[in-house]
Amino acid sequence: MKKLALLVLLASSVSYSAFAEQPNQDTLAQTGALNSSKTPLFGAEVYSNDKVLYGKFVVRMKLVSEPGVVSSFFTYDNESWQGNGIPWSEIDFEAIGKTPHQLQTNLITGQANKRKHSEKKHKVPQLEEFVEYAITWTPNEIIWEVDGETIRHDTAENSKQVIAMRDIPQSYRMNIWISEAIGWVGRFKASSLPLHQVVDWIEYHEYQNNGEFALTWRDDFDNFDQKRWGKGDWGFESNLVTFSPNNANIVNGKLVLSLSAEGMDLDYSE
Repeated sequence: MKKLALLVLLASSVSYSAFAEQPNQDTLAQTGALNSSKTPLFGAEVYSNDKVLYGKFVVRMKLVSEPGVVSSFFTYDNESWQGNGIPWSEIDFEAIGKTPHQLQTNLITGQANKRKHSEKKHKVPQLEEFVEYAITWTPNEIIWEVDGETIRHDTAENSKQVIAMRDIPQSYRMNIWISEAIGWVGRFKASSLPLHQVVDWIEYHEYQNNGEFALTWRDDFDNFDQKRWGKGDWGFESNLVTFSPNNANIVNGKLVLSLSAEGMDLDYSE
């Protein structure tokens, strides 16, 4: 049942009835040119077994910047897919390969069949090197940082989406996949595979009643902590890959999320 629910929630990301005013990943998947593949493709997702309310995540990782590819860290309410009055809640860092070294930040609210996006693009020249990404989430603001520099700051005063996410706990996830939507991510080239998103470590700082943050845990990925993490094994509409547990591995003290084609060896060499 859990696996089915996750598959449905991801499928709902492009199943909706009304387009937003500005083109976004949902509308481009519905109306634009599409990537395709005759060969089965595999990606990876690692998701948390718990949910948190507010806090600060700091992740040191190498993202992937290749046409067609989405490489990410994000928070997400696992119940969002259900609709029927349940709000969608999601905070994103995503490398999208349409343009080299392009990072997208995004908030997604609304409901499954009518999602509201606030996609913003950023240029990060060092995107494919180790970079520290931080999401700070409080009742009144959401801040995105790259190597300690704020690249986006949304507040309850200027964003109804910040208000919409109040009091809704979220899981935290990392994944790498290939979108059908060429207008969003660019045209996928099979010759680019295999590709690897590499996560060095992640920290969670709990939000305190006094407005400060306290480090609660840190995972250096010396091993795969099954109490904290699970591995995805599903696909969803507008995604060319199936998530495979075999594509999420600990390699030399780092978490490696891989994209590959059927029968392809995962080569981890630099």
